[in-house]
Amino acid sequence: MTPRILLCVLGLILAGRATAATASTTRPNIVFILLDNLGQEWFDCYGSEERCTPQIDRLAATGVRFTNCYTTTVCGPSRVQLLTGRYPFRTGWYLHHDAALYSGGGFDWKRETTIARVLRDAGYKTAIAGKWQVNNLYDEPDAIRQHGFQESLVPPMSIDRDKIDEEFKARFQRAIRENDADFLQEATRKIESRYWDPVLMRNGKREVLPGKFGPDVFQEFAIDFMKRHRNEPFFLYYPMPLTHGANAAHPLTLTPENRDRPPANDHEGFAAMVRYADRLIGEFIQSLDALGLRENTIVFIASDNGTEGTLSARRQGREVKGGLYKITEPGGNIAFMVNSPKLVPGGRVGSLTDFTDVFPTICDFAGVPVPAHLTLDGHSYKNYLQGLGKVPRQWIFNEYRPDRVVRDTRYKLWDNGKFYDLETDPTESRPLVAGVDAAADRARVQLEAVLKGMPADTPLPFPHRSLSAFRQNAAAAAKKQ
Repeated sequence: MTPRILLCVLGLILAGRATAATASTTRPNIVFILLDNLGQEWFDCYGSEERCTPQIDRLAATGVRFTNCYTTTVCGPSRVQLLTGRYPFRTGWYLHHDAALYSGGGFDWKRETTIARVLRDAGYKTAIAGKWQVNNLYDEPDAIRQHGFQESLVPPMSIDRDKIDEEFKARFQRAIRENDADFLQEATRKIESRYWDPVLMRNGKREVLPGKFGPDVFQEFAIDFMKRHRNEPFFLYYPMPLTHGANAAHPLTLTPENRDRPPANDHEGFAAMVRYADRLIGEFIQSLDALGLRENTIVFIASDNGTEGTLSARRQGREVKGGLYKITEPGGNIAFMVNSPKLVPGGRVGSLTDFTDVFPTICDFAGVPVPAHLTLDGHSYKNYLQGLGKVPRQWIFNEYRPDRVVRDTRYKLWDNGKFYDLETDPTESRPLVAGVDAAADRARVQLEAVLKGMPADTPLPFPHRSLSAFRQNAAAAAKKQ
């Protein structure tokens, strides 16, 4: 624990117990902690052999852990799905759109309603501490407030104005027009830092913090928010920058624990990032305890997608390669758990959920009706989480253009017709043939009906701008030649 955070926690211990009795007991506080680019293969509670997540494992063991949770397998679309409770074919975020970096349009509060806005309008105090990315905050400086967050500390994640000249600006814009993903990947080295010497937007005002480590700064902001609002219900969205690398060209960053002794290789370096994220989560939970808020706070912990594809980890006796950008299981089936000592009976393992379920579940716990005009794709898990009912899903769905998949607890169907038994073939390497197994054939028919019932994609009102979109555009242009 860093000295500053240690002092903060000690201060909370002195102040917290005296105020616990006056804290809201009718409406729970909601905290959603989102890790970045971290697949199930790195969590010991999911069978990892890397030994990086003791704090998270403890929360999983005393809460509810889901074995299968689908979300779009790259950060921007995944976050939009989480915040809106809607599948990508409804929102248009079926490809990554890195609005913060490339501009060209962003997450539109006139088109979509976030869970933060619904809770804010119902009297919750709301804040975000960490990665946003789905708007360019220089183009749309009011976006986060419009989406319902009253307080915010986020990295802009645009090209750092202090590190480029006019020639680079022109080359960058030309690369966007020409779908030059290789140049643009290298250009990400010049993104404003969210790690060392971070560039941040604090409630809309830009600041640079030399010598600071971004994840520690976000943690301090998050704890301070809870301290100031401990006597009223709050929603804290805490999308940590860890364990995403420093930029798209490099999957690692050094932490305060290994900055003076750099790791021997990428695997060791990434493991250090996972351990630091795990430690921060443990310290965050200690702060909840110190404030006397633990029993009336529901903590969700998840990752936004799988790990960077250059990294791998040992899980259940085999090496698992990261699946970022892919809707294979390592890419889109992420860690997801819910913990609250009083409100969520622990020691349980659930089967199926996806990110669209978060919105209605939080509304249900908060006693806030889902706005009548919204079409949500998720199901409320409140009854199940409270131990009062069964998991309300028989299947979960995922999409990253051009692919769609749906699975149940055992079988997975791709929209190209490939069908897998994930129990015997977790790597999806041996497609099943129809007519061999009656149970598999019945599951195929049911999953085919789900896929056929999904609407066509609703496009965004602007072109997607991201490395994957640029590469797809370039490939399509090459085919026409």
